[in-house]
Amino acid sequence: MISVYCCTFIGHRDCVPETQNKLYNVIELLIKEYNVTTFYVGTHGSFDYYAYTTLCELEKIYDIKIIVVLAYLNNIPDYFDREKTIFPDVLEKSPFKFAVIKRNNYMIEKSQFLICCIDHTFSNSYNFIKKAISKKMKIINLGKLDMNKI
Repeated sequence: MISVYCCTFIGHRDCVPETQNKLYNVIELLIKEYNVTTFYVGTHGSFDYYAYTTLCELEKIYDIKIIVVLAYLNNIPDYFDREKTIFPDVLEKSPFKFAVIKRNNYMIEKSQFLICCIDHTFSNSYNFIKKAISKKMKIINLGKLDMNKI
């Protein structure tokens, strides 16, 4: 039996600001109803930014752990707390153009829950949704893609 439940985030780089309100409600639900306490978040695009800033708000209320998973060591946006960052060993020798893909795979493997913001099927984000489905993760999509058609 799993004692620590983890969640990660995958989404298109561009995401509407209204997503942040949805994120707050969904993350809070996972904390309260499913005892999710650890959250893995990336560093690329607006969805990652919204997820991270929402987690920081919720961290003031709940005992949660935020882990910012870096794809590159030398590219950390200023708004991320460096003390919350990790650089997985699996990425040390990863070619630059595959680093984000390997980082996302790492986060999927560590988690039981996935919050995503996917609007269409022609992206790498969609490929990670398929991987999460095959892993039987609990998936919550805040985007426009109908998850029942996957």
